[in-house]
Amino acid sequence: MEALEKALRWAEDNLKADYIELRYESLKKTTLGLKDGVFTSFTGKLQQGVAIRVFAYGAWGFSSTNRLENLERAIEEAYKLAKAASQTKKEKIELAEIKPVQDFVKSKMKIKPAEIDVEEKVTHLLELERLLKEDEAVKSVQIRYEDGSGEKVLLTNEGTHITWDYNYLFQGTYITGKKDGKLAMARDSIGAVDYGWELMTEHESNEKVTERLLRKMHSQLDGIAPKRGEFPIVAGPIVVGIIAHEALGHLAEADLTINSPFKDLIGKQIAPEYVTMSERYVEGGFGNDKYDDEGVPVKDIHIIENGILKEIMFNREYAAKWNMEPNGHARAQDYTYPPIIRMRNTVFEPGDCSFEELIEDIKFGYYVVDFRGGQAQLNSAFQVGIQEGYVIRNGEIAEPIRDTSITGVAIEALKRISAIGKDFGLEVGFCGKGQTAFVSSGGPHMRFDGGILIG
Repeated sequence: MEALEKALRWAEDNLKADYIELRYESLKKTTLGLKDGVFTSFTGKLQQGVAIRVFAYGAWGFSSTNRLENLERAIEEAYKLAKAASQTKKEKIELAEIKPVQDFVKSKMKIKPAEIDVEEKVTHLLELERLLKEDEAVKSVQIRYEDGSGEKVLLTNEGTHITWDYNYLFQGTYITGKKDGKLAMARDSIGAVDYGWELMTEHESNEKVTERLLRKMHSQLDGIAPKRGEFPIVAGPIVVGIIAHEALGHLAEADLTINSPFKDLIGKQIAPEYVTMSERYVEGGFGNDKYDDEGVPVKDIHIIENGILKEIMFNREYAAKWNMEPNGHARAQDYTYPPIIRMRNTVFEPGDCSFEELIEDIKFGYYVVDFRGGQAQLNSAFQVGIQEGYVIRNGEIAEPIRDTSITGVAIEALKRISAIGKDFGLEVGFCGKGQTAFVSSGGPHMRFDGGILIG
């Protein structure tokens, strides 16, 4: 954009900055909220502005503005903040060098959300609600839909100039059911940055979403309370994913690694040799991109490779601290935030076992399929609520369970992985780390012979 280029030239001529970064976005967003037949939100808005980062005197300064005529003033403000911050720093920041990029990143969507009339989106949500309420046990349905279409531009004084044809869509559905005096809640989420409206019609139809939600709800309504204890656990791809993301992935974000157990374990064996966990491009992944918000190409990495803790996620600042190459994990929620180190798609890699082989010799254990919420600490301790699970008895899937969670310390649980399935599944959603990012997590079915407590 001409306004960005003009402001950048002014900054180069007038400020003694080592690095200047202008990140523009113009995004038309639609948000729909439906609860039991009533639309609680029905909004369309234009989100437009510029994020400015200035690196000078070994420190960062950040500002943002939604008025392009104020760009020079906002750049000068960021510069002054960097100058002031530098006086408080005992250790000056350095940035890893990168090769400047000029590129246009074209959307892979067949049908962008902006090309679909809002009436069709409304009809889609009402149809999903109708299908869900055909089940007499469903007492309440709440659906949140959001999409965005527009562009992002990154311009730096190093010569990087990237424009993104930027689009996404997301749908979260929540139901409450009641039967025989029992209550249950179930949730389901779908979203994409590479699939457009075809996500709703080809990949994740209302019928598929309905089938999943009703199965989760009825598994709770018909379920029994599990025994509390440490038993063999077979975790489905979505539960495997939440462990990968919450309990292990955050430890591999370089700004958090320094205060986590991973700091002293890099290069060491932390899991059986058949265990590999990656941060990578995934078909349908919510975290897919070609470049990060610093203009660094996104690279696939193996956090754990053949059981060895191998790689972690960097931005340019932390890559310089570790004397490593940045790998494309600097991400910002929008133009009002500076980029920080974030996950994208965090997954365990498939093995070679069938599902039947995973459970065939379990006399008594549990199969946990999906989660309703989870949290973890920097020591890798985790607790995950289970919204769908079953007893495993004599090598067979038996009755469903309800009102339960799993807990453990992921670094210890890794050592108890005894078999890995050859399938693969993915969950999409949002990760909060002071700001929100689109992420995916997943993997194959995995068997843990201990290390996880249920109940």
